[in-house]
Amino acid sequence: MDNPPSPVPGDDPIDEQEEVEPDARPAFGEADDSEVEADVHMEADDQGPKVGTVVAKGKLFGERQADAFALSSLIRSYAATVYEVAKHQMRPGDRPALPGVSRLRLASAHIDFVVGVNEAISIDEDSQPAIKAARVVSDLMKARDDELLELAREIGEDGAKAYRKLLKAIGDADDAKVTWEAPGRSPVTVSSIEAAKAHRTLGREGEIETDDFIVVGHLSMADDHLNRFVLRLFSDGPRPPQVKSKQIIRGRFEDQVGDLVKEHGLWGADVEAQIHLERERAETVATPREPKFILMSAKATTKPPPSQKGRAPMPGSAALDEGIDVDVFGDSE
Repeated sequence: MDNPPSPVPGDDPIDEQEEVEPDARPAFGEADDSEVEADVHMEADDQGPKVGTVVAKGKLFGERQADAFALSSLIRSYAATVYEVAKHQMRPGDRPALPGVSRLRLASAHIDFVVGVNEAISIDEDSQPAIKAARVVSDLMKARDDELLELAREIGEDGAKAYRKLLKAIGDADDAKVTWEAPGRSPVTVSSIEAAKAHRTLGREGEIETDDFIVVGHLSMADDHLNRFVLRLFSDGPRPPQVKSKQIIRGRFEDQVGDLVKEHGLWGADVEAQIHLERERAETVATPREPKFILMSAKATTKPPPSQKGRAPMPGSAALDEGIDVDVFGDSE
């Protein structure tokens, strides 16, 4: 008698499939301490060398109930932090890529990260961009207060922002404890309380410095109710160092300044504007916030003529073009 054909995954009738409650969440088993001791050295892995290992514990990563969104946020945040740090410290020839995930064991909330498929593999792990970045993440997780601020400034603005998101993901997980182990580094564990404190440290305001400068451009009203303006700088006009790389300045103004600009008919006009600048000193904050520009005064001006590019015309060149006899060199009588 012929045996019945083996069932093919996905071919089960709907009425034989197990019903899933709409609000059900996947459960992840709590990781054992022994799992943190996983080997994190370079491995001959078909998905690339190992970058680091995450083990998450807590109510959201527990044995009976877990939050899939918390776990995915943790994975994305770690991958983004490693990637942004690697980009900031890359050398000529490096091609950092987002790390991949290998041997993801949902039942234990244990994640192994590996070098991304688009990142070239280095023979020496000390030269692998993702691994070097993973070690920096370990240093960041160990650092506190001023030391943390200093390290965050060293990884660039994008790296610091990515790490802040990682801290928020851990801090939002309530009572979680998250362990990170990178190649050549001892495991470092951060609790939700510690992560929330570090997040506040990286988000605190720095010391404010002020400056005033004059610039010319086309002034427009951005929002009358919120007292917002837009100044489009002239490409050929003088450019103060405070806005050397800017094409547009957006900011606010006080009521009396707005009234004076309106009285003189300068909205929608070319002006010479006095701007007050407020910004955080870079050495006192991890990621400086956007500077604030305040319009102090404006007066009518004219757009400067476009600058002549190239060499000045040779004397008599126009006449030569027209075939006229001219004494270019002054030798004719």
